[in-house]
Amino acid sequence: MSHPVTRFTAAALAAALGGTLLQTPAAAAGPAAPSASVTAVAPVLTAAAGTSGASAAAKPRFTASVRYDKYVRRGGYVTYRVKVTNKGGYRGQAYALLGGSFPSGTRRIKVVAKPRSISCKTRGRTLNCWITSLDDGDTTSVTVRAWLRPAKRGRYVPKFGVAYTADHDADRNRLFRAIRFKKLTGTRIL
Repeated sequence: MSHPVTRFTAAALAAALGGTLLQTPAAAAGPAAPSASVTAVAPVLTAAAGTSGASAAAKPRFTASVRYDKYVRRGGYVTYRVKVTNKGGYRGQAYALLGGSFPSGTRRIKVVAKPRSISCKTRGRTLNCWITSLDDGDTTSVTVRAWLRPAKRGRYVPKFGVAYTADHDADRNRLFRAIRFKKLTGTRIL
């Protein structure tokens, strides 16, 4: 393909994916020392479930982005700051479920910061956060900390995702199964 056709195809693909190709992880400034705390940013996919009354033309767009440490020592912890945004196209009150699935080598998961309007549960290596106040254009964030086992070395790669609904009494287990999780680049355990 010629250069203008290639650029047009890339732009159309970026528009279709909601601009996720244009977002890049934050780059570290030079080589990092093993104890340096460098953060990375990763976009997370969304999934629709139980969106009664929403037409295809006015389909809501919920996005989530995750900031996390790029390096961590064995037996330490990784902090994830997940921002969920309602980009619009949804009339009325929107409810979202933020889900997280952590890999083996996770000792404990705890939500360390969140607004009062969000209720979170952790069970084993999974995270469920029910977000009830996400109107058109609103953004909210949840900070999660995952402690690692001391013997684990290599890459630590959790998955996050968001599903939304118009029903306040929706079955959260079914909604959790509807989430299309996206793997992060991962934290390197030294």
